[in-house]
Formats: sequence, structure tokens, C-alpha cells
Amino acid sequence: MFTEAIVAVFKYILSKLNSKKPVYNVGQRLYSRTKRNALFLEKEIFVNEIKHFRVSIEGSPMKKALILSESALQNDQYKALENKSKSETLL
Repeated sequence: MFTEAIVAVFKYILSKLNSKKPVYNVGQRLYSRTKRNALFLEKEIFVNEIKHFRVSIEGSPMKKALILSESALQNDQYKALENKSKSETLL
């Protein structure tokens, strides 16, 4: 039992070390399969030394800008769209 716990902790640490966090830049279009929406990163803002982005939600009837932190984008699993059509995005 003790060795199984050590192996589990070791695998957890290795998975955290090997996981790559996405890099977000101004001008990117992002899509989340979990939230099922697309965002456009408009501006980079630093608040209390934490990187935030002003984003606009694509396809929203109202044009309002939101501010999301980089960690919020990572938690919602937003990934950059690269040369994908809207029909591919929705699938």
C-alpha cells in the first residue's frame, strides 16, 4: 500500500511537470469545448502583477468586453483557433 501511494504521488508530480500551459497573446481567437464559445483577446492588462485579458465574446448579441485572468482561461480550457472554419469550431 505504501509503495502504491508513493507511485501515485510520483506520477502526479511528473504529470504536473510535463503539462504545458498554453500561451495567450493579444489578437488570438480562443475556443473552449467545455464552455462552447469563442473569444477574441483584445488587450493585455496587468492587475496586481497578474495577467488579465480584455476579451469579447464572438456571436454575442451585445458587444460588451469582459476581463478574464490567464488562469481563468486555462481553467476553462480555452485553446487558440488556427485556420479553422466556423463549422469545424462548432463540431
